[in-house]
Amino acid sequence: MNKTLLLGTMLVGIASFFTACEDDRDANPTLIQPTSLALNTPAYVNQTISLENTASLSLTWSQPQFTAENAPINATYEIQVSPTNTFTTSVAEANADESGETLADYDVMPNTFQKCSGTMVGADINTSLLKICKWTAEDTPNETSIFVRVLGYVLEGTKKLNSVASNVVELKVTPYYRNLKNADPIMWYLLGNNIGDGIWSTSNDKIGVSTMPMFLIPGFKYDSSTGEGDIQYINYFNTDGFKINPSNLSDWDHGFMSGGEANTAVNRAGGSDGGNIWIEPAGYYKIVINTKDLTCTITPYEATPKVYDMICITGSFCEWSDVNMTPANKSGENHVWAYELTVPEGSIEQIKFKIPGSWDTNWGFGTTDGEVNVCGKGTSGGKNIGVAEGTWIIMFNDMTGEFSIIKKQE
Repeated sequence: MNKTLLLGTMLVGIASFFTACEDDRDANPTLIQPTSLALNTPAYVNQTISLENTASLSLTWSQPQFTAENAPINATYEIQVSPTNTFTTSVAEANADESGETLADYDVMPNTFQKCSGTMVGADINTSLLKICKWTAEDTPNETSIFVRVLGYVLEGTKKLNSVASNVVELKVTPYYRNLKNADPIMWYLLGNNIGDGIWSTSNDKIGVSTMPMFLIPGFKYDSSTGEGDIQYINYFNTDGFKINPSNLSDWDHGFMSGGEANTAVNRAGGSDGGNIWIEPAGYYKIVINTKDLTCTITPYEATPKVYDMICITGSFCEWSDVNMTPANKSGENHVWAYELTVPEGSIEQIKFKIPGSWDTNWGFGTTDGEVNVCGKGTSGGKNIGVAEGTWIIMFNDMTGEFSIIKKQE
């Protein structure tokens, strides 16, 4: 059935990627079902690809005709990978079956694209194969085939309208075994004029210094397969501009930008840059991102908090001396603090948060000292928080008492 799309929401003016109309039309374009989407054969098709040593694989495809007038339209594309050349049940659909009886035969790569090109990450392909094939260390093959296709559609909310699948390309790959644990929650990061040191650095070694991760939400159940869910950030904001980027910090094309007015943020999704997010008036706000739907809300946060000049972290790693944390705001009022901690292999460090020079105000969490938790709502005088081996960015909010311990990207 044909559907009519509103020009204001569906048309885009990116002539370099979409077939343009020769003249402006006052009538709304009519959505039609495309009949073809051609996935081009990549140059590496005859090579055997090491998934462990391959950062990314590029793909290109043709532009399907989504409208009767062939008007420009904002189409979305996802890359699908199957070890069996069948695309019946996705990993997400199989995981939704709590009985465990539904078996997946393909997976969808994490990123979507609005252009007729995209990339697959070797590690993502490998993870998908392990989820579908359920290999052990002993039966992971030295070489296997994967089958790749692209699905194009017009996204309306969460609905995929008039989807069309491409032809399939077969690739030879060398997979590798790794122990699959629950996916880490997906994290997003704030950069801005008043965030951290204010230099907008997208370098991983500046996380917690120039770039501030958002917070995991205590008690929230994140998707064990994808890590999707809600994350939040609560602080005092002035009116300086900022943006929110994904774990690939330099991927501005898929970060959150201004929605066109104060206190709004939308995902850029590969489109044109809408400018920096800004808050108006200055004050306390809560930012929540749904990392599945890629939606963001910014709402006022009611609070009359005490303002601290400094918050310290202390613990077994420093013989319980005071160590200053990094303020999340470059200047002005601040309530979020960051610290990078490396815990040696096989060890657990114990930490607490406190004001400098006194134990009169301190925060802990858990039922026993040293219990490992990656997030929680600290309480006055609570138990020592356990931090497992690895390098972590530790975030603390002195307004809410909430902490979030996030694995640092390599």
